[in-house]
Amino acid sequence: MMIFDDDVETALAFACEELRMTREELMRLLVREWLESYAYLPLNDLDEGSETAGSA
Repeated sequence: MMIFDDDVETALAFACEELRMTREELMRLLVREWLESYAYLPLNDLDEGSETAGSA
């Protein structure tokens, strides 16, 4: 487990509570989104079965 500065640990704890996620789930999500946003991972394509409605 990675240990961060107190302010980061507090922010992670609040985010976990708000999002109802475990710390591990949140860390995986944050790393995945960061990697996608900087093009280290391809973005997930939305398909016809996605939960979004309407058009862009």
